[in-house]
Amino acid sequence: MKIKILFLFLLFNHFQSYACSMYKITMHGKTFVGNNEDFWNSNTRIWFEKGKTSEYGSMYVGYDNMYPQGGMNEEGLVFDGFAIDPYIPRHKSNKPIFQADMGKTIMQTCKNVDDVRNFLNNYDLSSLSQGMILYVDKSGDYLIVEADTMIKGNDDKYLLSNFCPSRTPDLNAVKIPFYQRGRKMLEAEADTTLSYLRSLSDTLHQRWPDNVAGTLYTTIYDLNEGTVNLYFYHDYNFSVKFKLKDKLNKRDTILVIPSMFPNSTDGQSQFNRFNNAKKFINTINTTDIAKDSTALADYIKTQNISGMLGFFEREINYTGYSFLEQKETSSAINLFRLNIKYHPYSWNSYDSLGDAYMKNKEYESALFSYEKSLKFNSDNENALKQIKKIKKRLRR
Repeated sequence: MKIKILFLFLLFNHFQSYACSMYKITMHGKTFVGNNEDFWNSNTRIWFEKGKTSEYGSMYVGYDNMYPQGGMNEEGLVFDGFAIDPYIPRHKSNKPIFQADMGKTIMQTCKNVDDVRNFLNNYDLSSLSQGMILYVDKSGDYLIVEADTMIKGNDDKYLLSNFCPSRTPDLNAVKIPFYQRGRKMLEAEADTTLSYLRSLSDTLHQRWPDNVAGTLYTTIYDLNEGTVNLYFYHDYNFSVKFKLKDKLNKRDTILVIPSMFPNSTDGQSQFNRFNNAKKFINTINTTDIAKDSTALADYIKTQNISGMLGFFEREINYTGYSFLEQKETSSAINLFRLNIKYHPYSWNSYDSLGDAYMKNKEYESALFSYEKSLKFNSDNENALKQIKKIKKRLRR
């Protein structure tokens, strides 16, 4: 079955709760914010956009789709987005739905979190049912924006990760180990020296097995000075520092984050493997390699991308259906089998393989695939319908 995903809110590239973190510390009249972006798409960017007349200029961080994942404007307003487990908002309104592109409007027009709250009060926030946003201004005030509520706070020290505070009465129950380590570190001691902020970001960083992903970049913002220290791939020994005012005095600029850190061995390795995996999708689209399962396996091994293919279920599935529509059934079967290898608990991968076997008139194999799909999703209507057809054909 082809799954079509509607991107209700493009701020969040993460469609499951892959952990990120953001903290703020206010001391001696100054506010600092740190953020770790944990994901696998290493095609990351930092860019600077001048404000038009009566607008604030801003810097943003994110991916090559250029939808901001976080950033700071020249008034010292900082934000970042978090993926969360999807939920149904407790209430909706008749107000217009908050849209992804409004994130930039906020940064261009809002000076502090009160301005942000006033702006958002005009919209229905239910589009955030898979995400959450945290805003911090240079006074130290912060605003947590959820799908059905906004929470303003001004704690001197605050740490947030991938959970909704309004739905989490006991922070000790949050099952994110690095979040709990960060909480303890903040409670034990805190200061605003860069060495401490680096250490806290390090405590919160992620490194996933086989170097497939982790903390892709870290930003440490000085909201009063308007500066950001950028770190790459959870290496806190080297950073690139930007002063927002200086960058906004020049033309708009887009910088590729990995290219700024050529000596990061692990970071460059992850970057190359991820992009080789993306190239693999194009390779199977434009060559005959999918016809030969052995050649397919050899290519994956040679390119050292096996660990990365777990992130490309949707792309491989789509390509498999392209072959199926072109009546290249053997290629489709090989790709759907490949998807099951890397996504053994995916109901959709088994369902797709069932469709390919069905088209190839391999009814016993199709039946097995559809039944496996139902084990992981008993509500899969396509599998239920096809199983009835097969059993009728096989007279069972």
